[in-house]
Amino acid sequence: MKRKSLIYSLILAIIVSVVSGGGSIHAAARNITDIVKVTKPAEIKVGEWKSYEIAITDWTDADVTEHDFTPISSDENVVKVVRKTNWVSELHAINKGIATLTVNIGDKFEPYVFTVQVVDEYTVIPEPTSEPTKPVIIKEPTREEIMLQDMEDYNEQLQSIASYEDKAIDTFNQNRLLNDSTRKSLFLTLNNTVVPNYTKFVSGLKNLKPNNAELKEIHNYFLAGAKLQLEGFTIMRDSLKTTKINYSKFNAGEKKGAEGIKKLDKAGMLLDKYKSKYIK
Repeated sequence: MKRKSLIYSLILAIIVSVVSGGGSIHAAARNITDIVKVTKPAEIKVGEWKSYEIAITDWTDADVTEHDFTPISSDENVVKVVRKTNWVSELHAINKGIATLTVNIGDKFEPYVFTVQVVDEYTVIPEPTSEPTKPVIIKEPTREEIMLQDMEDYNEQLQSIASYEDKAIDTFNQNRLLNDSTRKSLFLTLNNTVVPNYTKFVSGLKNLKPNNAELKEIHNYFLAGAKLQLEGFTIMRDSLKTTKINYSKFNAGEKKGAEGIKKLDKAGMLLDKYKSKYIK
């Protein structure tokens, strides 16, 4: 009997559902000051220069060291930027006036904008009048969006162990023909590749954490089916250990695998029900 890999269909179904459902939740662009501290001048005397510097405060952004924080001047006749590194620049005061400088490091972050005044003599620049803070409106995700996100999270966990199942199932399906001349090669296939890889797959499956009760039910059927398939593979392997094939034992292993496939089919049916319920 050809063995079944449900993880591929689960992952494919989840990916298709996410794309067709349009339920992905996109985070708003962050502020540059969420990940760095900016040191900049507010005023420079004509003919002098002051340093503009960036200090990283949040190292959880994997790309933070790759960003170029060099500012762009709105008027280089007032303030000219001389780049030294991605994080350090010199701001040269050329003529009196005010220049707006903008730092743009990509779509994930809002542009950071500041002004520099060039003067003949240094003065005390008054603090800008603060504007009333606009209320922040946070849109709570809908139940459908939450359930879709839970399914995406489960999919990500599945993908981390998918290679073990793929290796076991594909190898078995390519070498499952049994007769006296193929007994040894099938035994080695089961012993060296199928059982070890499927054991790793089942072990990983036990550690997956579905985020809601409906996904947990799907997961439980999935795990039960995988355990039965592993038991079937093991029985079949043991039936081929000697030169005389134990067909009764081999058939028992195939029967155990068939029981596992029924559980996997149940998981697939529940997943379809989950999709029709939450993917609009």
